[in-house]
Amino acid sequence: MTDTPIREMEDNIDGANKRLEPYPDYLKAELGLRNHWYAALFGHELEEGKCKGEMIMGERILFKRVDGDVYAIADRCPHRGAAFSARPECYTKNTVTCWFHGFTIDVRDGMLVQIVTDPDSRLIGRLKHKTYHVQEINGVVFVFMGDMDPPPPIEQDLQPKFLRPKLAFHPVARNKFRANWRIAAENGFDAAHLYAHRKAGIFDFTDASMPLSSFPKTPDSLEIIDNDEGPWGIVKVDDYTVWTTEIEGETVNAVNLDPDNIPPPDVPQETVVGIYLPCGLEVDWWPAPGVLHFEWFTPIDEDHHMYFICHATEVNSDEEAEAFYKACREEYIPVTWKAATDQAAPMGDGAEWGFNNFDAFGREQIHHVYQYEDFWHQEKLIRPDMTVSKWRMLANKRMRGIQQRQGWARMQGWSPDGQDYDPKKTW
Repeated sequence: MTDTPIREMEDNIDGANKRLEPYPDYLKAELGLRNHWYAALFGHELEEGKCKGEMIMGERILFKRVDGDVYAIADRCPHRGAAFSARPECYTKNTVTCWFHGFTIDVRDGMLVQIVTDPDSRLIGRLKHKTYHVQEINGVVFVFMGDMDPPPPIEQDLQPKFLRPKLAFHPVARNKFRANWRIAAENGFDAAHLYAHRKAGIFDFTDASMPLSSFPKTPDSLEIIDNDEGPWGIVKVDDYTVWTTEIEGETVNAVNLDPDNIPPPDVPQETVVGIYLPCGLEVDWWPAPGVLHFEWFTPIDEDHHMYFICHATEVNSDEEAEAFYKACREEYIPVTWKAATDQAAPMGDGAEWGFNNFDAFGREQIHHVYQYEDFWHQEKLIRPDMTVSKWRMLANKRMRGIQQRQGWARMQGWSPDGQDYDPKKTW
């Protein structure tokens, strides 16, 4: 095989619509892929007996930890629709009581067990509220967003190395950004966006070089994992690297590049990047040798996603685990996630952003044109975008469904945790 499909796109720049035919369902999945498991929050964020509200794929969900396990119910009271999370009341460990009129739900099975304002109601013991399947693995709480009961094995929806034995995990960050989940997922696997990282704060204190771009030249250079068992994903295997180019006679070099030594003789072992359904990224050897880097891009609504990051490494003792946690706090996390003191400062001009902060910045910059100006049908792809187009095709093939609004409306300024309501907000 060759890179002919991409070359044809470049030669026929007005024929954009033809290239969208391989993934029509993916283009409809702005709220996410239904009937899949999604990262919802880090386990340490939910203490025993506490509640926390989140919005995932347009659905408002209340999470509560009971005897160590996490349970989830729809975050709107079946009585009048008030959000439990706005002011959760818990008279017993297994229940949550609506602060408005006293409907009390057992979070384990959704059963209405009492109504404080009408203790003799015939609804008690008969009405069941919506619940969600939940699993907590390696410090990450996952929720199943779908209708299949029982749900498919969660192993089909996780990055393969996330389940390796002897791994110690350390959360890095969980933040919410204004960008559709597809923009976020594609950015994580976008071969050409390496160029944008040239001004990340990491290069203020390292001499390591990073190319302008590194990508597979042909489809044969991509490892597409497409079998009946899952998980389903694509691993990027690069065989073409751009270190330098010219613009009107001006040379543009990769960061920290010695023009007399191309490629650099001391380029470290290349990272291996894979993306997996429904929205998880796996990176080997980042931000240091031996470290596994995991990301998730969980849809919140059409315009926002939750961005999860955690690091892991193999350990053989508690001492090795503690040493890894210390390295995360002191070395890896400051490199990976560091918000600039002045977010308005230009990248690289004293902003000192962390490496992955830029990804969030970049996604927000292109979200508008894709979501509101239909750039899905206007984009002009180049060879590095083969990774993105192949991801879209695989997701289109292997998705178990497309999330629809159904009975859930847009947020219209409502806050998932019941705080900071502002009708001017889009979320």
